[in-house]
Amino acid sequence: MTAQALFHLSFPAFDIDATERWYVEGLGCRRGRRSATALVLGLGGHQLVAHLVPAEGAEGSDPPQRGIYPRHFGLIVADASQYEALEQRARQQQLRFGVQPKTRFAGELLEHRSFFLIDPAGNWLEFKWYLHPEAVLGLADLDRVGETAPSPAPLPP
Repeated sequence: MTAQALFHLSFPAFDIDATERWYVEGLGCRRGRRSATALVLGLGGHQLVAHLVPAEGAEGSDPPQRGIYPRHFGLIVADASQYEALEQRARQQQLRFGVQPKTRFAGELLEHRSFFLIDPAGNWLEFKWYLHPEAVLGLADLDRVGETAPSPAPLPP
């Protein structure tokens, strides 16, 4: 391949209209194609596709996720100002925070700022900025990944 590859992620949605509002108007994603059961979105130049699934509690639906694990997705931004702009947008649009902004691994090579949002279908999105860019994919000799004891998810409003 000569061009940089783009990341693609498919995720569940309970309501395509609510998903479009949250991601496009709320988060600022670019809207792509849409059908009655799916919506293509651009997030940081990457492709997300929301697929309609049975609502939580309906027959055939998955149980709701109650914390940041096992599944979440998001963006790692290149500089602190991008991170701050995302945080401010989330607050201005009154998006639901699953984990408030905080600094993780302070004073270490893995130091980064992070926050989590929860979309209308209960999908968790993490946004972060690393103080040391080599921590994004490097530092393979370190064995710390994620939280050791993640907090339980807040109950829906």
